[in-house]
Amino acid sequence: MQRQTYQNLKRHEAQFLSTTGFSISCFDGLFLYFEVQWEKYITRYTIAGRERIRPPRFYKNKVFEDTQSMLVFILSYLKNNCLQEFQAGMFGMNQPQANVWIHLLKTILLKTLQASKSLPCRDFASLQEFLHQGQDVLIDGSERPIPRPSDEEVQKEYYSGKKNAYCEKYSHYIHD
Repeated sequence: MQRQTYQNLKRHEAQFLSTTGFSISCFDGLFLYFEVQWEKYITRYTIAGRERIRPPRFYKNKVFEDTQSMLVFILSYLKNNCLQEFQAGMFGMNQPQANVWIHLLKTILLKTLQASKSLPCRDFASLQEFLHQGQDVLIDGSERPIPRPSDEEVQKEYYSGKKNAYCEKYSHYIHD
């Protein structure tokens, strides 16, 4: 099986998009910020997070072919939510190595998103400020559990019945 790299993946734009969640042009824009954050980190710390004593060395048997492949690695991990063992296999490493790289690159990606001012708004005030700048906004909603009253009549106000309808519709598959 061929190891996943940026160079291999960029030849297939649809596969690149499904793997990372980014078009190649958007990825390249994000990479400019990522590369700066990576250089800041690697000149000061080792991969293990210890203070660097001497300048970084580059080895022939390095895990990633280039810095773009690091960004592909972490974006694909976050987008696809796969097991670390699978992620390791796709990028030609073992699971403990994948674990180290995932934790390190998530931190660097967070700093990248902060530097590029691409972090999502987490409160209403920052969303309002963003909207006043004339920016486009994508709202991603997900189902969240809410505390429901124990009184059955009051509880009906908070329950849409969608899950119940789905279960009734397909219950014969479950019980057969």
